[in-house]
Amino acid sequence: MRLEVVGWLRRPYSHLASSYDRALGVPFLFRTRRAFEHLVQRYGLRFRSAADLGCGTGLFACYLNRRWGVPVFAVDRSPEMLRVALENCRVPRVCFLRQDIRELCLPSPVDLITANFDALNHVLSSRELQDVFRRIRENLRPGGHLLFDIITPCQPWARYVRRLPTTHGELVQRVRWHRGRRLLTVLMVHRRPFSTTVELHAERAYSPLDVGRWLQGTGFEVRGIHDAESLALASTCPSRAIMVARASMS
Repeated sequence: MRLEVVGWLRRPYSHLASSYDRALGVPFLFRTRRAFEHLVQRYGLRFRSAADLGCGTGLFACYLNRRWGVPVFAVDRSPEMLRVALENCRVPRVCFLRQDIRELCLPSPVDLITANFDALNHVLSSRELQDVFRRIRENLRPGGHLLFDIITPCQPWARYVRRLPTTHGELVQRVRWHRGRRLLTVLMVHRRPFSTTVELHAERAYSPLDVGRWLQGTGFEVRGIHDAESLALASTCPSRAIMVARASMS
């Protein structure tokens, strides 16, 4: 993919934060809520506290609080995304924390931890991802659940470009799948009348079978692997999977 772009290079999710909900956050929230409610019913999940990792602009964390009536820790490392989240979710029982999930340390353990929209794919090495699972296990109560999605190496395309809705100017997303490296790169280009800003995002794809082994090695029992599109149990390798795991009781 040729990158014929001239502009200011910004940190991931810094400039994008102000346009994120309209461009990506709200459409993905609808799918995430549908999947979550299906899996809560299927697995009989019960929780009185929760944390949402990579919470972004806080839409799902706020949904957890309002729909399920539980206190929620919402964790993200981007100060710009968290500023938007604080505007989106002005409720007393959602606590926003600026943390890198590789060093996760919640104020108290919770019954449920979620990580949506490729949050864990932003961890770029298998060793670091296993460390993240250990951190998550330490912050879950025994028997608590972890529910997350991941992109997998089974991507059916090589690259695409799409224009996303935004309030001002033009927002273009250029996505490339590097099959041999299992790496997804996303270039976000925001053009306005007198400026262009660019963010480069990178994500590592992981096999659900590998992730399942790492979960078992860090104190989890895998309860299900689902195709994120159909929500059926995955019988082949979906391009995006949703995994449900339970922390050991010890």
